[in-house]
Amino acid sequence: MNPLAALLNSEAGLLVTLPLALVVLSVIVFFHELGHFYAARKFGVHVKEFAIGFPPRLKSVLRGGNAYDAVRLTRDPINVDGRLVRFWSGDPTSNLARAVVVLDGSGAYLSADAAHAAASSAAGLVVAEPLSIEDATALADMAIPVVAVGRDDASAMLADAAGRGAFIETYRDVDGQDQSRVRIGATRYALNALPLGGYVRMTGESGEFDAPGSFTTRPAWQRGVILLAGPLMNVLLTPLFFLVAAMIADVTGSIVAGVVPDSPAAQAGLRAGDQLLRIGERDIVSPVDVRDAVLAHAGREVTVLVKRQETELALVAVPRLNPPPGQGSLGIQLRATVGPAPIHVAVPRAFQRTWDALLLLPRVIGEAIAGTQPLELAGPVGIVQTVGVAARQGPEIVFILAAFLTAQIGLLNLAPWPGLDGGRLIFVAVELLTGRRVPPRREAAFHFVGIMVLLTLVLFITVGDVQRIAGA
Repeated sequence: MNPLAALLNSEAGLLVTLPLALVVLSVIVFFHELGHFYAARKFGVHVKEFAIGFPPRLKSVLRGGNAYDAVRLTRDPINVDGRLVRFWSGDPTSNLARAVVVLDGSGAYLSADAAHAAASSAAGLVVAEPLSIEDATALADMAIPVVAVGRDDASAMLADAAGRGAFIETYRDVDGQDQSRVRIGATRYALNALPLGGYVRMTGESGEFDAPGSFTTRPAWQRGVILLAGPLMNVLLTPLFFLVAAMIADVTGSIVAGVVPDSPAAQAGLRAGDQLLRIGERDIVSPVDVRDAVLAHAGREVTVLVKRQETELALVAVPRLNPPPGQGSLGIQLRATVGPAPIHVAVPRAFQRTWDALLLLPRVIGEAIAGTQPLELAGPVGIVQTVGVAARQGPEIVFILAAFLTAQIGLLNLAPWPGLDGGRLIFVAVELLTGRRVPPRREAAFHFVGIMVLLTLVLFITVGDVQRIAGA
């Protein structure tokens, strides 16, 4: 038993299975979202957040965008968790949900407007200099984050922030002093507490449809490429998983385990322990190769190249057209040898298995529709259990399972379901075919409903997984 299997079968097995399953899922989701992220950035779409897992947020960093130096006026530490989505300049008593208010520091009504903003749902306050000492002291007692910036910076921020993420952040400089800045158009990279998925949040997906850098302002074909990029990354990741699995352990040869008396193999001189190297023109690696090569030469002579101890022998056999039941055309029993596959064997196998993995889901759905096989669905709990079972068989089985999972996740995301990539692609296809576009706000509402229904379905599947496992 391998060390991983021994650990998984111990009392601490669940403590290993759960993190292992979460790592597998996180890697798959990461590459899926990376596809969307890369394509969005290539086409100039502003990505607000790239997150692994779902909130609450554990750790995040801001990268990119434009930063404006600021003076912090609040006495308490500023803790705005990245939910600022726009600036608002003007009447501070309206439309302030999750907004940063920009006020003129020399305005006659600065104190009153700031008080209105603090009493509203505003997320922060930026004051354009100059401002008096009295005003600065009063602003320092505000319940919301307040910073002061130069007047030119304030104007630049208002022009820069249209539809883009705006964040007030604090940092410690090289001298150990606390500093503040306003960052606009940054991307937040987040690691969240619920590691069962992830997301890329782009400007224009659910609001700010006409803003610069919005997803919805891009041509239909560019939106289509961005949506396809996630599933495409899953497809590209699949052969990599299969390749790693094959280079850890795979079938590397076929050994004759037994020879039926008076069979073509016995007449040709094959013996138990012979390693099959070639049958006819076909190199032998797996028992499947033996079967295919023998059937291709049934009823006629074929050269069988074997390795016996350290000597290679060329033997001639005539596979039977109609062998007795249970004997096979050649009359041998086989035993596969297992070990790390050489790269020239592992690469073509990885691509062949990728093709098989991509055909699996359509075949299963077709059988379910035809009624020949039931359709079994697994949620997060079921996947964790399956990863645990795979890990007990060896690390290469975990990679094989990961390959099948990433292929199926890529295909499922292409399903024409509202909220999934496939559902969004339907709208893109309709626009390309008809030249008419569904209003973005209406499309966003349609996808929101689809996601809610899908989450409800996942919840029911998860309950079923728990009940099945508990009753096992």
